[in-house]
Amino acid sequence: MKRFALVLVAVAVTSCGGSGAGDGTSGIRGRALSGPQCPVEVQGSPCPDLPYEGTVIATDTQSGDEFTVETDPQGRFELALEPGTYEVSIVSETSPPSAKLQAATVEPGAFTEIIVSVDTGIR
Repeated sequence: MKRFALVLVAVAVTSCGGSGAGDGTSGIRGRALSGPQCPVEVQGSPCPDLPYEGTVIATDTQSGDEFTVETDPQGRFELALEPGTYEVSIVSETSPPSAKLQAATVEPGAFTEIIVSVDTGIR
């Protein structure tokens, strides 16, 4: 029984965080934001895009492998990836807005900063 509990704890600990690739020295990081938030946006009127919670998906354009990470409540995320080119999007179980695929190139030893934009459909 103790062995089962230890295995269960080990599985839980290793499943936390994102499922990325690489040694942690390169990847993507950024924020997911949803907008527009107002039906009619007026120049100078405060109606900023809001943080978006969901699962960021980075798909390796060469292999088709997918890597995922959850955003925090402020929409921030970081995902360690091998150098290469990825298509990045985001999904959420709680809301229907859609995000366009975004290309991101990861260079060795660096994190590429991106904003994942989610369209709310408000016009």
